[in-house]
Amino acid sequence: MLRKMVVGLLGLLLGTVALAANEPVTIDFWHAMSSGHQPNLQKLVDDFMAEYPYITVNLTYQGSYSALQGKINAAVAAGNLPTIAQVYENWVTPIQSLLYPIGPHMTAEEIADIIDGLVPSNTYNGVLTTVPFNKSIMVLYYNADLIPNPPTTWGEFYDLAKALTVDLDGDGKIDRYGTALRPAANPEQFLVFLDQAGGSILNDDWTAVTLCEEPGITAVEFCGRLIPYTFVTAEYISDHMGKVAMFIDTSAGYPYNSKAATNAGYTLGVAMLPAGPVNRSSMIQGTNLAVFNTPNQTQAQKDAAVLLARFLLRPENTAYWAMKSGYQPVTKSAYQLPAWKEFVAANPYQQAMSDQMLLGFSQILHPNYGDMRTVLSTKFDEIMRGAVSPLDGLRAMCEEIEALLEY
Repeated sequence: MLRKMVVGLLGLLLGTVALAANEPVTIDFWHAMSSGHQPNLQKLVDDFMAEYPYITVNLTYQGSYSALQGKINAAVAAGNLPTIAQVYENWVTPIQSLLYPIGPHMTAEEIADIIDGLVPSNTYNGVLTTVPFNKSIMVLYYNADLIPNPPTTWGEFYDLAKALTVDLDGDGKIDRYGTALRPAANPEQFLVFLDQAGGSILNDDWTAVTLCEEPGITAVEFCGRLIPYTFVTAEYISDHMGKVAMFIDTSAGYPYNSKAATNAGYTLGVAMLPAGPVNRSSMIQGTNLAVFNTPNQTQAQKDAAVLLARFLLRPENTAYWAMKSGYQPVTKSAYQLPAWKEFVAANPYQQAMSDQMLLGFSQILHPNYGDMRTVLSTKFDEIMRGAVSPLDGLRAMCEEIEALLEY
């Protein structure tokens, strides 16, 4: 009981340190949320400023994710970083020494409430440094008019993909594929199969490539079996909805996939991913929030930015953001809120996304992960297009990733 009281008092102190000072402070928040999402983010920021009236947040749209990354890199060189920004994990690894860790200024309850699969991807050198923000999870989309019961295992997925790949008009060309993959654009689809087989790219301390071990072989051979029944494209699968029976995509893609399905004249279903040999996991994607610890930021600004990050993590706020944006809540307690449960009841497709999110995993934090991802996407594309055998493609992945271990 005493420990709980101490933790609770610490939380109150953490939330009111800057408030007690009551000195006006302005922070810059760089983001990549375009016109569809920006009003909802602005609403949350406005609510924050209403609660902390001495803090002014300059919310600044920096364009696409690539544009945001470029501006952050330029700001690193110029020594003029914002106070807080959206970041992908692989943007952070080369500049983690410039970050102001958020976790040490959070309560134990706040940290424990973050979805388990999101903690490792925000932890650097054993410290929770960044926190999750806009996150989506990969789920299974399917033509409910063709598939009344979505597959729950790899075996069922393969059988359906094979059965639903057909030449409808008898001209010798496939008109509808059982499934689709975007290997060049979304190697995360392969990483889902790898994780579900119990595998990983590297060992825990990043000293060895484990991709070519038995789980990796299992995953790539499964992909190889799917080749004859897979529509392979670098474009969004929603652009080809009429020729695909089922596919793996992010939850954030639901609005586009739903509209495309309607245009194609069929009912879109959403389900959890089929389970692999080891688990039913899925890969979480999206950005985190980072606070910068550079000379151009005062302690008051860093404190204010931490308060903002913690504010956005509150269950009611991450749930609001998810309901308005199509992303998923990033804390466990958000899924228990009456408002979220009512939202899921009104939008049944969200049930599978909610269930899948709690089984999510994130990318590794190796400083060269961006280059490793390029290797994965290139070789996975070659495999699925038949340019190289699955096992040869896997071996090539491992050789090229081996060369990227040093940093």
